[in-house]
Amino acid sequence: MPLKLKSGFLTSSGDEGRLLMDSGTGDEVVVVSHNALEAIADPPRADEFRLQQYIEAFSQIASNKFDEKQFGRAGHIRVTSEDVRNWRVSA
Repeated sequence: MPLKLKSGFLTSSGDEGRLLMDSGTGDEVVVVSHNALEAIADPPRADEFRLQQYIEAFSQIASNKFDEKQFGRAGHIRVTSEDVRNWRVSA
């Protein structure tokens, strides 16, 4: 079942983004890495604007990883620059 985006924001440190997504059975926290934010578009930027500009792409990547049960060590889905590169190739 695909995840549905509820909200997205940059952490207060500015190092990573967070997406809060509905799985149908509860909320999932998705971590968007600093490198993923920089890799999604040129020029490389990791800020709130870039997160919001590409929030649908990050949501799609997260939903695909959720469906494939690709959870990180902490039990959360993590979107990385490698995920962004793979998404670009498949898009």
